[in-house]
Amino acid sequence: MELSPRLKKIADLIPPGSVVADVGTDHAYILVYCFQNGIASRAIAMDVNLGPLQRAESNLKKYGFIDKAELRLSDGLQKLSPSEADVIVIAGMGGPLIADIIDRGKDVIGDDTLLLIQPMIAPIELRDHLFSSGFCISDEYVVREGNKFYNIFSVRKGAAEFCEKYRIVGKNLAKNSPDTVESYFEYKIRVCDKIISGIQKSDNPDADLQERYIHEKAVYQYHKKELTK
Repeated sequence: MELSPRLKKIADLIPPGSVVADVGTDHAYILVYCFQNGIASRAIAMDVNLGPLQRAESNLKKYGFIDKAELRLSDGLQKLSPSEADVIVIAGMGGPLIADIIDRGKDVIGDDTLLLIQPMIAPIELRDHLFSSGFCISDEYVVREGNKFYNIFSVRKGAAEFCEKYRIVGKNLAKNSPDTVESYFEYKIRVCDKIISGIQKSDNPDADLQERYIHEKAVYQYHKKELTK
């Protein structure tokens, strides 16, 4: 199975031989790819809705891996047992929803469990939440698909250094995504400019919000310049 760059990057970060829990599995594309490439030893496909779980079941049967997977109708991590999975994938959701899933499922996440997280929105807020909730973002990656960029976090329980660069930019992007990071910074600068312009044109400009995005833009600009040194 050929995956999109976003899903392939997530799958390629899973250590070989892992038991993988895919939260919000939908079509189970990541799990099929992992089985085809000898990455996962077993998998748990989880979704809050029956329709996506049926699609996952159909694909796992189609590719001959249904015997290696369990399908569970589950609200987040509700139906996962403590430390049952080596890797938990939570991808393609908003940052606030991911934070809520982790909060409600914190007891089933073991100290050695690897979380691979890909938020569609609010990565900064999700970083803040993870740090304040006792999780360590050890590495980050950014993947481009057309004109869109996707952040991927590698996370475990534990304390870690957390600075303004990591909070806004992400950790180790230049090392982990060298071919994408400059265009990503340029994109984020454009986004900040657009938001700042919209605030300034508002009948009631929000000074605090404007200051936030002026600051974020400056951080991205600084670290973009650092790439050329």
